[in-house]
Amino acid sequence: MTRIALHGAGRMAAAIVKSAKQDATVSITAVVAPARPDWAEPVAYFSSLDQLPGNPEVLIDFSLPQGTANAAPWCANQRVALLSGVTGLCAAEMDALKLAAKSCAVLWSPNLSLGVNLLARLCTVAAGLMKPETRVSIADTHHQWKQDAPSGTALMLGAAIAAGRDSSVPEISYSSIREGEIIGQHSVTLDWPGEKIVLHHEAMDRALFAHGALDAARWLSKQDPGFYSAADWLAGRL
Repeated sequence: MTRIALHGAGRMAAAIVKSAKQDATVSITAVVAPARPDWAEPVAYFSSLDQLPGNPEVLIDFSLPQGTANAAPWCANQRVALLSGVTGLCAAEMDALKLAAKSCAVLWSPNLSLGVNLLARLCTVAAGLMKPETRVSIADTHHQWKQDAPSGTALMLGAAIAAGRDSSVPEISYSSIREGEIIGQHSVTLDWPGEKIVLHHEAMDRALFAHGALDAARWLSKQDPGFYSAADWLAGRL
């Protein structure tokens, strides 16, 4: 059984706790956040990582960028694997993750959905076949409280487009909508004279990200120190 602590107490953390109750292969040992969430019981709560009485095998981080920057050195010092799905990280925060990866296994991904990672793979394939005059646009729609725009997933899809081009990378236009309780929708449009291709993914239930996070955590707990991506986790499965 993989012992997991959660860093952050938002919607994703709540979804992970709920999913873990149905998964006999994992155990959520603690929730670490500035304030105790209403859903934390019966999971142990701590206000800081330094208060944890025993180290988990994996720390799943769905906090905020500064929280990720704090979690990275703690995981490195304690030799605890770090799985982070926090988006909107600046260069210094990404550097903190990569520095931690010298001492522990680190996986950072803006999206832990199997479907979104399949979409990214399709984007890379499509980019390799695009005509030079192709126009590329990526649209993302999320709930009204999401702060970063474009979303981390939208930027990931843009990077997948770039990865599929051997030479010139087309200019990509991004658009973002924040409204209501939408979990996540992403559309990639490839448009050239006479034809248009639209690749679309819509998350219908936040549980799919929780399932992905738990699966990735199990995988990461068995890896050597290093900086990993979702592509590493899903190698051979897409």
